[in-house]
Amino acid sequence: MKKHPGMEHDEPSMTHVKPGATGDIVWQFTKAGEFQFACLIPGHFEAGMVGKLTVK
Repeated sequence: MKKHPGMEHDEPSMTHVKPGATGDIVWQFTKAGEFQFACLIPGHFEAGMVGKLTVK
């Protein structure tokens, strides 16, 4: 994102929400494992907008 800050991201696996708002993403997993996710907006990853989920 830092290399292409104006790049538009619009995929079914992502959502855009305003500050203080919430959004939903539905992911379906076909195998167990640990999966990481993060915000793609420049600076947000570095600020801690990341997460990890475990599928058993």
